[in-house]
Amino acid sequence: MTRTLGFVPTLIALLASAAAAGETRAFVTTTDYASGGLRRIDLDTRIVLPGEIGVHTDTRLRWYGGLLYVINRFGQDNIQVVDPAGWTTVRQFSTGNGSNPADIAFASPHHAYVTLYERADLLVVNPQSGATIGSIPLGSFADADGIPEMDHMEKVGPWLLVSLQRLDRANGFAPTDSSLVVVVDSRADTVLDVNPAQPGKQGFRLTGKNPATRFHFDGNSGRLLIGCVGAYGALDGGIEWIDPLGFKSLGWAITEAALGGEISELAWYRPDHSYAIVSDLSFNTQLVSWSAASGSKLATLDSPGGFSLTDLGLDDRGELYVLNGSFTAPGVRVYQAGSDAVLAGPLDTGLPPSQITFDFASGDVAGVSPPREALGLTPPRPNPAREAVRFGFSLARPGEVRIEVYDLAGRRLRVLTSGPRPAGAGDALWDLADQRGARVPPGVYLVRARVPGAEMVRRVVVLE
Repeated sequence: MTRTLGFVPTLIALLASAAAAGETRAFVTTTDYASGGLRRIDLDTRIVLPGEIGVHTDTRLRWYGGLLYVINRFGQDNIQVVDPAGWTTVRQFSTGNGSNPADIAFASPHHAYVTLYERADLLVVNPQSGATIGSIPLGSFADADGIPEMDHMEKVGPWLLVSLQRLDRANGFAPTDSSLVVVVDSRADTVLDVNPAQPGKQGFRLTGKNPATRFHFDGNSGRLLIGCVGAYGALDGGIEWIDPLGFKSLGWAITEAALGGEISELAWYRPDHSYAIVSDLSFNTQLVSWSAASGSKLATLDSPGGFSLTDLGLDDRGELYVLNGSFTAPGVRVYQAGSDAVLAGPLDTGLPPSQITFDFASGDVAGVSPPREALGLTPPRPNPAREAVRFGFSLARPGEVRIEVYDLAGRRLRVLTSGPRPAGAGDALWDLADQRGARVPPGVYLVRARVPGAEMVRRVVVLE
């Protein structure tokens, strides 16, 4: 397995070109918890357009390929596909009774993934017809109750990142020891093993627990952000950085304690000025601005009381749309990102607003080809081995390379190669001895090759 940061500039360039296409509409679901609707807001005029489409009371939204996908969640368990051109529902397909779909992400117009909050398998569907293509088992990543609580997804090139909350259902959905992100290779519909040094297929562990927000992309650094709420009633979470190609958490961008409340959703604008909805320990929501550069809250922009603020979204014009879903003062308020000035609102959406998205490909950083491999490591030969084992390796560019042998407990036994190497092919030989020259006992060993930004691991079986 190779991990490389080599195509971050490509991701950023493609994201920038996609954004340049220009958004024209915001789409907002509304609900009074007895009925639900879907409304449109014109971004030029900030006018709520006439016409409403019926949807469920519990929804999420995704945009892909010129169509709006409404995820009708618990109690409805279906995906509703809306054509904005005719403002009609063009198809609706079930995800299974009681499945509680949480998100949808797309590999192509005919290939999509749906996270199911009440299931252990990631659903694979043809969104053109709604037909089930297959499923990807994620039960091995669950906690003791067998359900991993799969939630939001983000596709980064060929990799699909899936957040797993891993909550204890027998204990009020409390967080367990850790939450994870599992990586799926969308070219093969298989789970990628992000840590071959450990037995079985591995995801990567988040710094926080209970990831509750969408993934957000920082185009300057090529990193993702996600908000982890932790345990409700304790300021133990925050917003953390993720390396989407190195497959690891990079720690907190800001903690809930610094934000002044439990994270509900965030909107990324720039490192020194972004936004979040947080709630205090009495569940009163606030809109706050914050800085990842300093790890601190900048200001409280709105504090309407009660659990009022339901969602927020940033369009490509630098305008922040914030939804107040209360019964007493519902509506959508628009801010100028950066200055925090109120531009419009509250905009009347009829029923109280619940969720928002824009007409851009949400949940997909960029449709890119797999990166050029910075490092190659051929399978060992022979394998199993009784004598010496040979490996071929290749470097895409000159640089430091280190090839080492480990046992399954993670102890380094031998350094085979260490130092600068030219670009191109090379060769490494292991004589089945440790650093002292003693032959290793029979068993399974790991050979790891590393260059800056990438690594590969191969298993070797040593016989007597």
